[in-house]
Amino acid sequence: MDESVYFYCTASSSTVSHSSVAGRKKVKKRLTIAITTNEDGSFQVPLLFMGTAEMPRCFGCHTVAEVGINYTNAAKGWMTTTIFRTWLGYFSDTMRSQDRHVLLLDNASPHRVTDHYSLVKLHFLPPNTTSHLQPQDADIIKSFKSQLSKIRDNSVVDKLDAMLEQVDGVGVEDIDKRAEQLYNVSILVAMRWAQQAWNKVTKATVVNCWSHTGILAANIYQLASAMNDLSIAPKPANYQDTSLFNHFILMFTFETLYILALLLLFTVENDDCTCKTSLLFCAEYWL
Repeated sequence: MDESVYFYCTASSSTVSHSSVAGRKKVKKRLTIAITTNEDGSFQVPLLFMGTAEMPRCFGCHTVAEVGINYTNAAKGWMTTTIFRTWLGYFSDTMRSQDRHVLLLDNASPHRVTDHYSLVKLHFLPPNTTSHLQPQDADIIKSFKSQLSKIRDNSVVDKLDAMLEQVDGVGVEDIDKRAEQLYNVSILVAMRWAQQAWNKVTKATVVNCWSHTGILAANIYQLASAMNDLSIAPKPANYQDTSLFNHFILMFTFETLYILALLLLFTVENDDCTCKTSLLFCAEYWL
């Protein structure tokens, strides 16, 4: 899990013009978005949006629940301990239904909660390693924002086409004024765009980004696949996701997985009955 700033009314900083173009003042309307994925991309948690307004005007008379968006507010529109604690309660319930157990995140102060969650273990990245070990920073957020830019740019082009068709009727001056509003959208529209962009981030992208961090060794994938084949990892009654990572991997410490991986590799190479027995014993003990 990681947070990222979303300037939803900012115009593009590039142009196709071959001559100098006057700059413009940057619009600083923004939201903070919390982004969470699991290792194989099969479980992309719905985005959490944080703004400054308690009830944005664009919501009208509808509540946040009726709008269908995970939105909350803070004085500065950033993640706070209170917001994180509330979100973690929701996330804990999700972990119960999905049978997952570990949340990997940086050690920012809002994440330092003292509450105990029996279904969620918070695993903090070492200081000053977020840019290297945080999967969301390994281009998951970049991919998300790339999709978001495409959606926004398509909307701008549609607005521009509609305005150009009205040049004769409203005059050039009015068109210039309208052009200044091309990138001006409501918070609700901005969040809808973000949800669409998040749905366009592929599983392959998520898997590649996790792999680039080197958090999980390649032999862990072989281990999980083999244990699924052996059916030694018990599955709860409501278990539906059979992907190799979701049910099994997160229940172990990295040290335990490494030991089991070595046992598995030795078993595969040597077909040793004693090693097979040890592997089964370890799996049953930690499960």
